[in-house]
Amino acid sequence: MDDNHQWDGSEAELVADDEAEEYEIPETGIRISFALTQEEMYQCLQHSGLYKTKGTRAIIESMIFGIAAVAFVISYFLIKNEYRDFNLFFGVLCLIMIGVIWIIPHFHIKNLARNMANGKIIEAEIYQSHIDIGSGSGAWSIELDGSCELEEFDNIFMIAVPDGKNFAIPQRVIEPEIYNELKAILVSGTSPKE
Repeated sequence: MDDNHQWDGSEAELVADDEAEEYEIPETGIRISFALTQEEMYQCLQHSGLYKTKGTRAIIESMIFGIAAVAFVISYFLIKNEYRDFNLFFGVLCLIMIGVIWIIPHFHIKNLARNMANGKIIEAEIYQSHIDIGSGSGAWSIELDGSCELEEFDNIFMIAVPDGKNFAIPQRVIEPEIYNELKAILVSGTSPKE
């Protein structure tokens, strides 16, 4: 080859390797299987947004009913007319509504958790790009492309999928040797829940 000759790249081009798929290393995943306990199911339902009892909406509603209850009770004592008993009735009704806002969801979620924590084994395979859950006709998948939200609470990882589904992984089922790897996969493939 002539030392003065410089290659200009004109004879070279990029080509796709038609047989590249044969040589790709298969993606390895982490297989887990578990059954959620009643307490874990309760925590998941609490965090799923089924009821807004922890949010500002419930606080605002309670404040409105509280102010109305005080106004009705005050008017019961100050205004002497034929509607006086209605003021006391509506004051008590407002206090009952505050109880309904905070107590009824708790009992409903407890009942749902008892029914849903039926000991059914959940099997999942967690890969870098997705999670495969179940098998057969009931199988479904979660893409770990940043479209899902991850929330960590009470030793549970819960992934909220845009279509409204949730998937929970209790940390007790993750072997300590793979805990950091699995957490890194979940954190890198999701966005934190707001």
